[in-house]
Amino acid sequence: MKSTTAKGIIMLVSGIIVAFFPNIISSLFYIIGMAVILFCLINIIKSLIAGNPIIIPNVIGILVGGAITSLPHFVQTIIPLTIGFILAFNGIDYACKAIANTDSRVLNIILAVIGIGMGGTLLFHLVTAGNATRIIAGLIMIATGAYDFFTSSKSGDGGNSGIIDVSNYSVKDDNKFLR
Repeated sequence: MKSTTAKGIIMLVSGIIVAFFPNIISSLFYIIGMAVILFCLINIIKSLIAGNPIIIPNVIGILVGGAITSLPHFVQTIIPLTIGFILAFNGIDYACKAIANTDSRVLNIILAVIGIGMGGTLLFHLVTAGNATRIIAGLIMIATGAYDFFTSSKSGDGGNSGIIDVSNYSVKDDNKFLR
């Protein structure tokens, strides 16, 4: 299978899961996090029974497991919050440019309204914005995967359509243009 075809299939499947089945991802993080916590608790009990208590690394492992378990919630709130701040500050920057610059005032005002509006929406509606961000990201992954899959199947280049072969390039050949 061509590397671009495989990448396209992986992107398609991942995009479908991210956009339409987010519970699979959340469940996977919960399972992994709980497994880490359970493994560390068993290690603490075993080390106490054996008379050689190894507690600190296992407590750190329990904290890591808790972080893994809470990662889906963290991603759903922090990413839209960060994007919201960036868009809002961008909008404020465009508003300042609209005030200072008379040449492209209308364009800067339009960009300021869009930036502040979208940033404010993401900042004040985190749950719905997080879901919308997840769906948009999934759709972009699906589109990228479909593009990679279909373009690699139509080209007979072995899946290396984005790679430029420079192995036969010589610096001596290029010097004639510099004279």
